[in-house]
Amino acid sequence: MANGIATINRLTGTLSTRGTLSAGGTVAIDAARGFPADLSIKLVDGRYTDGRIVTANLGGDLTIKGPLATAPAIAGTINLGKVVVTVPERLPTSLSTLNIKRKDAPAAVKAQDKALRPSGASSSGGSGSGGLTLDVTVNAPNQIFVMGRGLDAELGGNLRLTGPASAPQAVGKFTLQRGRLSILGKRLTFTEGTLTFSGSLVPYLNMVAESTAGDATVNITVSGEATNPKFTFSSVPALPEDEVLARLIFGRSMSNLSPLQIAQLAEAAAQLSGVGGSTSLLEKLRGKLGVDDLDVTTDEQGGTAVSAGKYLNDRTYLNIQKGEKPGSGKARIDFNVGKGVKLRGEASDDGEAKGGIFYEKEY
Repeated sequence: MANGIATINRLTGTLSTRGTLSAGGTVAIDAARGFPADLSIKLVDGRYTDGRIVTANLGGDLTIKGPLATAPAIAGTINLGKVVVTVPERLPTSLSTLNIKRKDAPAAVKAQDKALRPSGASSSGGSGSGGLTLDVTVNAPNQIFVMGRGLDAELGGNLRLTGPASAPQAVGKFTLQRGRLSILGKRLTFTEGTLTFSGSLVPYLNMVAESTAGDATVNITVSGEATNPKFTFSSVPALPEDEVLARLIFGRSMSNLSPLQIAQLAEAAAQLSGVGGSTSLLEKLRGKLGVDDLDVTTDEQGGTAVSAGKYLNDRTYLNIQKGEKPGSGKARIDFNVGKGVKLRGEASDDGEAKGGIFYEKEY
């Protein structure tokens, strides 16, 4: 400290969420002027999460200038690493705020409550950190991942954060680099997509996938806030949404679906809308039957097959599959010898038998 100025040669710290932070610069010891500062901050391998849908790895260089006691300003550039935007699999039920008051609170509790919420405090935050303003550019050329409800997409772009830190405004856009949508084992590739910030910190999704289902061209649009996007199905020629989904998933009209396939479509629609539970129809059936795996598949000709599998012990797995056509039934047994070696035997209901030795290694 000299001549009324505090010079920070080095200040380092570790963030609670992850990462390191270092700072340096000057602060004028002048209360009348609000302690004017000129600080530089470097963030390395930081981590941010809003506790809801966004998790991000980040780093960058920032400055803090202006009176610390009244209206400091943060400016600079943040470079994002991996960012995951998770679309909730299930929407929460409606919640109402409960007005809870503690009766007969001790004097110490009342004093603490008064200190934390002084009667003269304004909604804008009053003095102190409430006057902190932002002007930060956020760069993310790639690795912005959007996941959930069958979505798996990567985007890249940039945005700008401005305004008070208590209510920042985010403006910018991330564009699609790759992406797909999985529905009941059907994988569709997105042809275009954006993740847009128009003031709110909750991004707005707009993604489109296209596929061919028989004689119809199907478009799947995912749009809306990332906390609750809407899935829309349309086709050329125009068909009802349930008919579009039936042709897309099973390759046949609704009138030609089995009751189980119709139930699967209803489950898929509930999952996409965010009102379905975490336990699917097949998972419920699997639990009732006492098997470890239960699946329904459909081939290109629209034929349906049901397969069930169960571990007989830690090393032996039995799988049985049965389709609509004669000779489509088969049973397969796998025996895990160990160290990546597996023995497999298979027999079909038309008398064909197979055997093999497999070696697997993960790397």
